[in-house]
Amino acid sequence: MSAVQKLGRKFRESYKDGKSSTLKLDDEDSGIFLPEYHRRIPADGFAHYASGIWDQIESNKDLDLPTQQELLAQFRCDEIAREVLVAFDEKIVPLEGQQSEASKAGKPRVIPNLGSALKSARQQTLKDFETEASRYHKGVYGRKREELLEKVDGRLQALFIGQLTAAHKACVNHFTEAVTETVRQGQKKGTYDFAEIVATEKKLALERFETEAQSVLVTDAPWSTYTNQMSLFKKALDTVSSRLRQEEMRRLASRVERWVKTRLAEGVGLEFNSIGTGRGGSGAPGDAQKPASEKDLWDRVWKGFTDTVEHAETRFTDRAKGFDATPQEVEVGLWRLRRKSWASLRAKIDEEVMEGNIMLKLREK
Repeated sequence: MSAVQKLGRKFRESYKDGKSSTLKLDDEDSGIFLPEYHRRIPADGFAHYASGIWDQIESNKDLDLPTQQELLAQFRCDEIAREVLVAFDEKIVPLEGQQSEASKAGKPRVIPNLGSALKSARQQTLKDFETEASRYHKGVYGRKREELLEKVDGRLQALFIGQLTAAHKACVNHFTEAVTETVRQGQKKGTYDFAEIVATEKKLALERFETEAQSVLVTDAPWSTYTNQMSLFKKALDTVSSRLRQEEMRRLASRVERWVKTRLAEGVGLEFNSIGTGRGGSGAPGDAQKPASEKDLWDRVWKGFTDTVEHAETRFTDRAKGFDATPQEVEVGLWRLRRKSWASLRAKIDEEVMEGNIMLKLREK
């Protein structure tokens, strides 16, 4: 027992005696570990390393220590990577579940504080791996670190893109609702500038999306950029703006068409009602001349029609400019207005000359 205790005290670092090339095991002060023996093997990997060397010796193969060190590094780095991925999963899996459920429900939602969670998970995972694995063979450690980083970044990037997709949809919906509500309020007041409303809300939407995108960026991650998503978001806003403008143009056209229909109904009705008012009840005019009310009836109807449509076209064009409409959209709107106006005129004249209405007018006169 005494000899064993004495031997145990020799398992420490020592130096060779400059006068001798051999260790003096009998020397109380000498240890058996010399600096030149060091293979840079961490203590927690020594058992596996020694086992590998002994297997080589037992199988009578050439002992290649550098290869053994690389094999040890691969074994330990894989073990460490599995361990740090367990902790990584604990942080990331719940977030992946939230995003997946929202996507399946067709309602992608922005997860609060996702950016800080992604950054923390990535940094902590790499730090834990580097702390344990960087002591092993540098080449193997570098390769294993890249493999781990690829796995981690693949999952983080999916969450990152999912968050941007949800932010994209939420911001587009908010933009649509904001423009629609502001226009509705403007209609109640009787005045609003659609182009200005769209420009203002578009600026706010871009700022909102950029804020969401900035909050989810992950430092030092090569995939952490939202340039393409921002470009797609701008195109989506332009598409929605165009659709809202077309809807507003249709509403404008409908309002102008109703105004034209009302004005024509009043004007044409007055012209037809004035027929026969100059007879003075005698059944015939006092002279051979027709009264003014019965002269040039169709010329007056036509003039009233053209004046009304011209005024309506001016109103439509002025308001369409406020919508930032293209010349082609304005031309299409005017063409539609003219057709609708002509149909309104024809319908009103047909109504006035119906047999029943003519008979009623004759009885009244």
